[in-house]
Amino acid sequence: MKSREITYIFTGPLAEYCTKYIVYKRSLGFKMGSSVYYLLRGMDTFFFQHGLPLNSHILTKEMVEKYVARRGVESVKTQHMRMSIIRQFSLFMNRIGFSYYVYPETDLVQIKNDFTPYIFTHNEINRLTKILDKIPISPRYPTYHIIYPMLFRMLYGCGLRINEALGLRMKNLDIEQGIIRLDATKNNIQRLMPMSKSLLKYCKKYVKRMGFSSTYDGYYYPSKNGSQYNSTPVYCQFRKFMTFAGIFRENGTTPRVHDIRHTFAVHALEKMVDEGNDIYCSLPILSTYLGHRGLESTEKYLRLTIEAHASIIDTMTEYYNNAYPEVVDYEN
Repeated sequence: MKSREITYIFTGPLAEYCTKYIVYKRSLGFKMGSSVYYLLRGMDTFFFQHGLPLNSHILTKEMVEKYVARRGVESVKTQHMRMSIIRQFSLFMNRIGFSYYVYPETDLVQIKNDFTPYIFTHNEINRLTKILDKIPISPRYPTYHIIYPMLFRMLYGCGLRINEALGLRMKNLDIEQGIIRLDATKNNIQRLMPMSKSLLKYCKKYVKRMGFSSTYDGYYYPSKNGSQYNSTPVYCQFRKFMTFAGIFRENGTTPRVHDIRHTFAVHALEKMVDEGNDIYCSLPILSTYLGHRGLESTEKYLRLTIEAHASIIDTMTEYYNNAYPEVVDYEN
């Protein structure tokens, strides 16, 4: 199975320059994933529908403001992303000699960061695992029922970000020693992550079921054509699985995929306390394991744990060991 890089295709009046924009941003070290592509494609399509000439050298303030205007019941975050992409694209176009209106940075709508992560209960984790293990075989997607149970176990068992998991290649996994090596991460921090024994055993079984040869160096979670799995359908599928498992937030929506990472961290902290470890001594290790730049991000998990389990405050001891949880029996 050969892996292929994602090819970005645009068909509107800005098609040529959308592609050049991606190349330019990558040359500066930016990761230009599928979410950026969808934003650019949406922008290109919008201006096609509104009659912008092919490779137009001018983009007026009026057209930009039409593009960034709030649409129906869309979220503030979605509108902010449109404002940001047209602003960055216009700056790029002006650098290469065009005359595009640059949407002011001061006018970008502000995103409120008051979202509370959802922490799965152990019962919910087990229910979701059972749903995933019963995925039927699909003739259209022959590895679908194999990939999703493995992906969930890795997200929960290691606390990976979804794009870190989907970007894994076989060379990043040492399935003899049980080590995952992450090179391209959010904070550009290389991480070596040990797996629990049960997760390692499941990984070995997964490699056999996927039919990976000893020389295979493609993606660990390959799409049907061998390229990297796209995160967008993964989000949609996990929402469906959570619905089947009866897992919902108080407002009736399903949790996010990223909440699995939050849950890993909280359950890890719970396990430390249950084993009598000093939670504050363990935080630096957990912080490194999660790939955080510093303790601030990790400490929020501690606050979440205390809010949910106030009794842990009285259970701290001087030393720590075995900081990472074997939170699921992956064989059952």
